[in-house]
Amino acid sequence: MDTERWQILLKAIDHGSLRAAAEEMGFTVSGISRSVATLEKELGFALLHRAKSGVQPTAECRQLLPSVRELLFAQERLEQTAAKVRGADCGTIVIGTAYNCYYEWVTRMMAAFRTRHPGVVIKIVNGTSSELAEMLLDHRTDFCLISHRDSLPVWLPIRQDELMVLLPKNHPLADRESFPVESLKTEPFIDSYPGMETDITLIFDKLKARPDARYSTMDITATYAMVSAGLGISVNNAINHQGGYPGVVERPMNPHQMMEIGLACGENLAPAAQAFLDFVKERLPE
Repeated sequence: MDTERWQILLKAIDHGSLRAAAEEMGFTVSGISRSVATLEKELGFALLHRAKSGVQPTAECRQLLPSVRELLFAQERLEQTAAKVRGADCGTIVIGTAYNCYYEWVTRMMAAFRTRHPGVVIKIVNGTSSELAEMLLDHRTDFCLISHRDSLPVWLPIRQDELMVLLPKNHPLADRESFPVESLKTEPFIDSYPGMETDITLIFDKLKARPDARYSTMDITATYAMVSAGLGISVNNAINHQGGYPGVVERPMNPHQMMEIGLACGENLAPAAQAFLDFVKERLPE
């Protein structure tokens, strides 16, 4: 089986674009298109919906994707194991983080690890904890610094993080030591990352609370700006605190709401990823 064609297909799906896949893999767009067309001819059904806005997998393709990712993961692990037998040092490691504050730790670990394994390529991706957990299960990442999610293969806890309510400094409850969770249901709310599963939506589900969302944004910095302008309140992880907004005060909820943050990884890691795991186990951030 020609696995390169499957790699091309996954790149096109992950980027949502044949052109972006071509640029990353060093092919022409027509070459990428021919490769996918060959797969479709061999299988007897379409794999991609093609439109001016990009490409999306067909329903039939979606059924194949878990097996395709398993196939390519197994191939990568086989190639790395063979290289290890030959005495070579190679492989690619993908590390995801949902929290910007961990970039410094990740890059320090990358630099130190590369002095021992110079042939290993390391990539960083970001996203919400739920997005990265899904990528981990699909073998699109090897490690993720995220808050805990169910069904994670391997979990190394790092710390407890508190969910904080963001209030305009002139809010009537801003002087209190904590913010009652009951008030989350009635206050005008600014929704960060609407439509996505986040630590905040999980806490609201746990509390059986539906906030009165009046505004939304995909940028936490914009959330702080809107709170500072007095448009409403919001919630953020304490670890993701944004400085520079004197018009915003942060208060814990009453009762306190915590999320466990840790390092997640898969089982049966490829040699490069296993070497990285062994390296960082004794160097986890606080």
